Amino acid sequence: MAQGLLIQGASPLVGSPITYKVQAAVISGECAFHRVKLTVTCFLEGVDLASQALTLASPAESGEILYFDISSALRAVADKYEYTVTPPASYPRIGYTLSACDEYMQNGEVHDNVGVVTLSTTQYCIMGAYTDLERLLSSGSKLAQHFSRKPSTQPEVVMVGESMVCPLSFASPVSSGNVTVGPTSQVVNITTAGLQTVNGRQVYAVAAGQTDRYQFRFVNGLGCLESVSVRSMRETEMNVTQEQYIRSIQETFGQFSRGLVTKKNDYETWKLTSGPLDEAWAAWFMHEFLMAKFAWIMIAGHWIPCHIVPEDTVKGLDRTNASLIDIEFSVRLDINGSPLSSLAV
Repeated sequence: MAQGLLIQGASPLVGSPITYKVQAAVISGECAFHRVKLTVTCFLEGVDLASQALTLASPAESGEILYFDISSALRAVADKYEYTVTPPASYPRIGYTLSACDEYMQNGEVHDNVGVVTLSTTQYCIMGAYTDLERLLSSGSKLAQHFSRKPSTQPEVVMVGESMVCPLSFASPVSSGNVTVGPTSQVVNITTAGLQTVNGRQVYAVAAGQTDRYQFRFVNGLGCLESVSVRSMRETEMNVTQEQYIRSIQETFGQFSRGLVTKKNDYETWKLTSGPLDEAWAAWFMHEFLMAKFAWIMIAGHWIPCHIVPEDTVKGLDRTNASLIDIEFSVRLDINGSPLSSLAV
């Protein structure tokens, strides 16, 4: 019978491998085929409680130890969650149970569901992923506690009147399968100027009314909503889709068929810069902010969904000259028309 269902190496984040070890049954005699099947039954807490079962299978030799990474099955369920610009009380967990069995053919007879073993206690993990370096330095498994990668080498610059979204850390590290509650992000309104501490971070707030300063909220690589404030709008541009055709009419001596054109998809693209940065913050902008899949920008008092679009080559640190580091990027708005329309309610 299948033996084991022992966790081999994992993290609480579904974007990183979650590996279980299973030992195939010891079968005497020759088999036409032999494989071990691992069924992952999972659900998204508070969003979709309907269980979804996915089966992973691997060819096996008699008594062979096999390793199954179940994170891809859990991500299929986690992808059902839709982020919004307002953080929830806590992000949902992904719950799962496991069962394993052997399947083989011997003497022309198929033996299925042989020696079923189960991990019936529901295990929980959360969204997000560790970077390759974080995994490399983790020695096979990693706990989760902090949900922001912002550096602390210099204060974060914001503006009075803005709001910061800060992912909160757990009180203590949690291991894979033992997440009792999902992480959360807190919204903090900036009301006073100057150097201050916000959720344990050094923040410098400039006076209100600064031109060309924009707030972003985005989902970071650890699966939590976070914010950043940038300055200096460089330029705006728009790419319009055009289709030309001929409108045919009954022609007379003075009337002709005429050419027409339809125009659509007038999405605006804004080219921005991060402002002056040190080396650590430049690396954060390149590898965290620019890599965000979900983002919103505050324009004229409204949060507008957008995509962060890096250039083909992003220039960071340059020791060949003495200029300040700043990261240039583009923001493509996810709405048609002008975001500054005077008719906007």
